[in-house]
Amino acid sequence: MIHNRVLVAVLAAAMLPITAPAQSAPGPGSRVPAGPGRPVEVELQSAVRTVAPGDTIPVAIRLLPNPRWHTYWRHPGDVGSAPAVAWRLPPGFTAASLRWPMPQRIEAPPLASYGYAREVHLLGAVHVPSAARVGSAARLEATVTWVVCEVECIAGDAEVALTVPVAARTVADPAVARVLAAEAARVPARRDGWTFRAAVDTAEVRLQVYPPGATMLAPGRATPRVQFFIDSAGVIDHAAQPRVRAAPASLELQMRRSAFAAGAPSRITGVLAVDTAASAGGGAPRMLLEVDAPVVAMAQLAAVMPPTPGAGGGWFALAAAGLLALAGGTLLNLMPCVLPVLSIKALGIAEAVAHDGRAARRHVALFGAGVLVSMWALVGMLLALRAAGTEVGWGYQLQNPAVVGALALLVFAAALNMAGMFDLVPVGGGLSTAAGRAPRGVEAFLSGVLVTALATPCSAPFLAAAVAYAVTAGAAESLVVFTALGLGLVWPLAMIAAVPRLRAWLPRPGAWMTTLREVLAFPLFATVVWLAWVLGRQAGATAVVSLFGACTLLAFGLWALGRFGTIAAPAVRRRLARVAALASAGGALALVSGARPQDALATGVAQAGTEAPVSTGGGALVWRPYGADLLEAQRDSGRIVVVDFTADWCLTCKVNERVAFGSQAVGAAIRDHHVALLRADWTTRNAAVTRALAAFGRTSVPFVLVYPRARDAAPIVMPTLLTPGIVTAALQRAAASPSRVPTSAASTNRRIVPSPSPEPTL
Repeated sequence: MIHNRVLVAVLAAAMLPITAPAQSAPGPGSRVPAGPGRPVEVELQSAVRTVAPGDTIPVAIRLLPNPRWHTYWRHPGDVGSAPAVAWRLPPGFTAASLRWPMPQRIEAPPLASYGYAREVHLLGAVHVPSAARVGSAARLEATVTWVVCEVECIAGDAEVALTVPVAARTVADPAVARVLAAEAARVPARRDGWTFRAAVDTAEVRLQVYPPGATMLAPGRATPRVQFFIDSAGVIDHAAQPRVRAAPASLELQMRRSAFAAGAPSRITGVLAVDTAASAGGGAPRMLLEVDAPVVAMAQLAAVMPPTPGAGGGWFALAAAGLLALAGGTLLNLMPCVLPVLSIKALGIAEAVAHDGRAARRHVALFGAGVLVSMWALVGMLLALRAAGTEVGWGYQLQNPAVVGALALLVFAAALNMAGMFDLVPVGGGLSTAAGRAPRGVEAFLSGVLVTALATPCSAPFLAAAVAYAVTAGAAESLVVFTALGLGLVWPLAMIAAVPRLRAWLPRPGAWMTTLREVLAFPLFATVVWLAWVLGRQAGATAVVSLFGACTLLAFGLWALGRFGTIAAPAVRRRLARVAALASAGGALALVSGARPQDALATGVAQAGTEAPVSTGGGALVWRPYGADLLEAQRDSGRIVVVDFTADWCLTCKVNERVAFGSQAVGAAIRDHHVALLRADWTTRNAAVTRALAAFGRTSVPFVLVYPRARDAAPIVMPTLLTPGIVTAALQRAAASPSRVPTSAASTNRRIVPSPSPEPTL
């Protein structure tokens, strides 16, 4: 019997593009009823009666199969075909993609499909251009194709159309709007705080689900009922029911691997229904979620747990993350990322001590305000980008060449100020000519902004876990953690300003302060050189030339401000000098704002996942660009693999490259153990690298992994700061594990596997 059904389904699928004349209505209308040879009613619905120019028309394709028949979801499962809509719209009108309500499992052992054995509305939207003329009529036409099955399967299509008048205002159709709103509540969506990861081997697929809170998974409560509908073929056995295992802060679905699998996917996508009513005592909402889970190594699921905000104690977890952020922020004062701007902080202390304790405290308060305000601004932008679906991590601001150029101009201006070319408050003279005057607040505040901009791209010890927790938690948790991080940067200076005995250790103010100010401008000029190098790596030589031109233009404006904008100059000359400074600053920003990431292919840089080396250095070590497929292939071959997540704008990363990977001992160990080296470059935005970091609960660099020879062994997570001894010891541990090369999903990449035959009786 099943072979006959397979034959019918194959014939039905072959007939999809063909429309029998008897099945088409003489003229397209908004509703095409079911009839002989068409066991489904089709209707095009609009939720508005009139629409205004520039508005959107909520529409739906309504499918009502006859009793015992069913239609299909966006991925039908083992057999069937998803409905499709081909729109014909007036000029300027555009249609959005369909939104699919949660399907149901339709079983006919040994197969299973995903679809609808009931009336369903496939939700869409048509945007009306602003140029649409009031008084005209918008004619919306579409061809709907489908496959509908019971004992047999029938492929069909219908022409549907409706007219919506264009009027001065949009008027809703309440009856249709209520129906579409009820259907929209059954459409899965991405939800903040939910985290997903997956792993695949030859036997099963595991999907781990981390909810934003542990309430539904509290001890003593029943395991929530879970349904998962994958939207890709050849990954899981659709007919096999998944096994659900509840952990203290997560759910794990264990699904049987498809017998027709051909290679390992890089992501598992689909929709998930989590029914928490049983575990919450009834009345809890049914969560309908879009799932997009990066695929990691099977051993990695247990090796590294991603951050789960709210799990493990709620307030305790938040307090622990805050303390880690405070410690990490304190250590950032000593990290290479901040060393170039320590000169600003040292000069601020010296200037503050030149006055009384109150002036010193005011200087620190303004410096701290600069740190905290810029920290909150960066975090707010990061959370907004992630909420919009953009895959970014901590340090995202320096992945944009235009931001790197603007930051270089800011550091260049600060260096010219310290060198004495101009004064933010043009009072003339040196630092101490205005005795008793409070320190300049603008400089103190900008010092805090600059420290934050250069410190945040790198992670100090204790900082990676806290940052990862914050950017995946809610807005309140993020605010607490990053406030603690900012306070860690500020409190050493605050202690000096608040404690007289500590201030007494500082040398007395004098003429040496002017000399110190000028000397400490040179580390900032060196920082500009570093940022220019980063910009060149990101956007090419043309962008560096533009930056040099912008620096020249900015220097001219600031020279004019310092030469002709002093308080002793006439008022007209002062105003002209300020206008010249503002104009030069605007022109300089315009020159660097056009910088864009250069095309890797145009510059000869290999793309991620290719076999070409990307860099040689550190004792002629050859690094290849990171790619998930390349990583799996190297691991399948039984080699030790080192993955270095790095960025050119991360000074700590460069220190690790020079000190650890640049040592002769590490180079010899890498060659002796035949280690494969992969470099995940995060200098510019790279979604694949961001997802790979997120799989380990990280959102920042540097981050180094060492994968042992054993295919099922968990990777060794290296500390943030590396030494040659740390690296060689990790390589010895990785080499000690036996080399086993099991048959894995990755080894099927070059095999041609026949697809399953479709099954019509679903």
